[in-house]
Amino acid sequence: MFLSGAIAICAMILPGISGSFILLLLGKYQFILTAVVTRDLVTLFIFSCGCGFGLLSFSRLLRWLLHHYHNITVAALIGLMIGSLRKVWPWKETVETYIDRHGIAKPLVQNNTLPETMNPEVGFAIALTIVGFVLVLVLDKMDTGRDEV
Repeated sequence: MFLSGAIAICAMILPGISGSFILLLLGKYQFILTAVVTRDLVTLFIFSCGCGFGLLSFSRLLRWLLHHYHNITVAALIGLMIGSLRKVWPWKETVETYIDRHGIAKPLVQNNTLPETMNPEVGFAIALTIVGFVLVLVLDKMDTGRDEV
């Protein structure tokens, strides 16, 4: 449990990686969820201690990597974020489905597509994206002029 918490929290620090998904891969997601529902405080304490240890350890490692290998580390983090865009892309076309145990059709294979029509929500999302990019550029420009303390 301790190690699962440490590994899962590392995934939560990194952009584009889900800690819950890591727990699923480790086979501990259902166990932790059951511990939460049944209020198994011992299990939750051990898991939380692992999370705390992982958070402190991995944040130090990440800080060291950013300090010594800044460009490579930032490139890797950007790669994780860009890679996760494929999964969170909102416009999808379902190619194949499967029937779950409750008889409901669920998507199995989906392809990312572009929106067929431009509605106000799409325009608003594009506008907010542009605002976000401009804000990052402005903040970076403001920070470039400051001296390191």
